[in-house]
Amino acid sequence: MKHVMSLFALAMLFSSPVQHATAQDKVKIRSCSPELKSKIIDAFQEFKFIARRKKNELITCMDKAYLVEHGRQSPSKIVGYLDRAKITKIKCRNLSGSTNASAHRVYAKRGVFEMDRDFIRDNSPRRIASVMAHETMHNNGLNHRANDFGSIYYKNTVPEQIEACYLTGKPNPWPGPGKDKYVAKDMVGFALDGENNYNFAWSKDGTVTAGSSARIHNYRHPYKYNLAPGYQPSDVVGMALDGENNMVFAWYRDGYVSAGSSNDLDSKRSKYRYSLPSGYEPSDIVGMAMDGENNWSFVWYKNGYVSAGSSDDLDKHRKPYKYTLAPGYTPADVAGMGVDGENNLNFVWYKDGFVSAGTSDDLDKHRPPKRVITGR
Repeated sequence: MKHVMSLFALAMLFSSPVQHATAQDKVKIRSCSPELKSKIIDAFQEFKFIARRKKNELITCMDKAYLVEHGRQSPSKIVGYLDRAKITKIKCRNLSGSTNASAHRVYAKRGVFEMDRDFIRDNSPRRIASVMAHETMHNNGLNHRANDFGSIYYKNTVPEQIEACYLTGKPNPWPGPGKDKYVAKDMVGFALDGENNYNFAWSKDGTVTAGSSARIHNYRHPYKYNLAPGYQPSDVVGMALDGENNMVFAWYRDGYVSAGSSNDLDSKRSKYRYSLPSGYEPSDIVGMAMDGENNWSFVWYKNGYVSAGSSDDLDKHRKPYKYTLAPGYTPADVAGMGVDGENNLNFVWYKDGFVSAGTSDDLDKHRPPKRVITGR
């Protein structure tokens, strides 16, 4: 029932009639004909109404949106800029090309907009108000410099997504590659760069993302990766990252390991042999990680033991010893592992979408399980 009501509320966002804002909401309008000035006034009143009365619906929509160039800001903070917007002046101009409006880039004048005369004349107050929302994002430092008009991800920038949510109650879709949502059971490996605390996650669909331990897309949206020639994601038994040397390792089921970058996993070392402790096989591995502080490679096995060694000799430093997961979890529930050597934190991501952190043998000692979200 709550879901139905949520959808109804989003529909009302772009279909309900606007009750004009109070007279104290004033903005200076310059170089506009009486016809255009009247339209701008109606649009500005609608802008303020939606920003104040439909705030929760906008936050819900932006929370569903896949965003790029988001500055790691939350949906509530992004939408909050609309309610706090200080639009002081709107100028009518004949703007070039397909530009509908332009926000002033000087911080001291960030309440100043220029809007194209033809755009104002040819569009409804609701459409004009949506562009005001777009430009308000620019005024608060949320731009599309790396994904400008015409690029594949332009529609996923914050200004474009707030405009879509304002107009239709639905965000623009993610064009790919990869999925717009984190699905734990689809991961083939994780790795943590202790130098910058980036958590990488490689998916079965051939894409990799980076984020925090619980917001897995927050720093980098999905991009494609390649394994060593002849290998597929299903051949991978573990991944790890040595942040100090910027090397990402991939261990394969046939007993080989390669190293490279996050998207080219044999660009630095072609495949070479690795060995496991006596009695263990690659199929026994449930997770792998590397401590960049000492270059130790850790391997957790399905029998509840963990060993540590080098990338090619995986019990060189520590023979197998017992480990425990968070209560209620078994090795079969593990999706992947990661080590932050600088902070002595060992992370384990579970197939049910949670993550915990602890030591190599007590994997929820420092942080109990927490839900992992896409982040963007």
